[in-house]
Amino acid sequence: MKKKKHVVRVSAIQLPADVEGPSFAEKQWRNLQEIRRMLAIAGERRSDLVLFGEYANLHHRTWSKRKNEYVPDDIPGPFTRVIASAAKKYRMNVVIPMFGRCKNVLSSFAVILDRSGMISGCYQKTHPTEQEQAMGIMAGNDLPVFSLDCAKIGIMTCMDIEYPEVAQVLMLHGAEMLLFPHVQASWGEVDWEIRYRARAIDTGLYVVSACYGYPDGGWQPGKMIGRSGVVGRDGLILAEIGRGIGVLSFEMDLDNKRVTHFFFSEMYDRTMAVTASRRPELYHDLADLSYKQKAFRLIRR
Repeated sequence: MKKKKHVVRVSAIQLPADVEGPSFAEKQWRNLQEIRRMLAIAGERRSDLVLFGEYANLHHRTWSKRKNEYVPDDIPGPFTRVIASAAKKYRMNVVIPMFGRCKNVLSSFAVILDRSGMISGCYQKTHPTEQEQAMGIMAGNDLPVFSLDCAKIGIMTCMDIEYPEVAQVLMLHGAEMLLFPHVQASWGEVDWEIRYRARAIDTGLYVVSACYGYPDGGWQPGKMIGRSGVVGRDGLILAEIGRGIGVLSFEMDLDNKRVTHFFFSEMYDRTMAVTASRRPELYHDLADLSYKQKAFRLIRR
């Protein structure tokens, strides 16, 4: 009997980068309506997994000088209940990154809701920027892999992707897919794309990204990069939405591994080959805090 393919339909949501409105409350309400609309599209497409960009619960995604506009949502709370309702209605897993407070901790979280609408996990960004930390955002201290009914996922939120070690640890922990929600801008698009694609090559895993977009003609260099999409196991971009606003859906067969010679004389699944041929006894300097402390002192001079 032929083995059934392990096909997962993923939808990356590219919400508007700018939400107009006469007041904070009105803009927040309009943002929530747009989230609902996008969830309905993903649901009608029978998505197994839906990913939003970082800080999806805020109507502004870039840094604002108005600190009173950074209002965290409780996890769980009214905002997550709206997402849970859609997850349950359409029987899909949803990963919704948000500025929130979970167990009295303020941070950039990625909340995972399963097909029943229950919160099944909550990833806390491990590399918040200096500006984020000044806002009171706390760094997470774990790189967990979450087991959903469709896949085992690891999450790299925005700045997390800058460090190859993050993707490598998630690979070692058994992730089948890496999710990359972010708000990165195009100050260095070649740099961004190489890094984004390299994480797939480093691990032999699919990478799914979600950012924010603009109406036709609204994007300019320096604005958020958009380009929500999927990178294949070999680093090729398999699908992306460009600079616009909308929902990108893509099917991937998780049983279709990248098989190469790589380190060995015979061909193996690249993820297993990378894991088997690593020499962690050589990499201990990466975990030596003295290097970090020295660099930090030099920066602060």
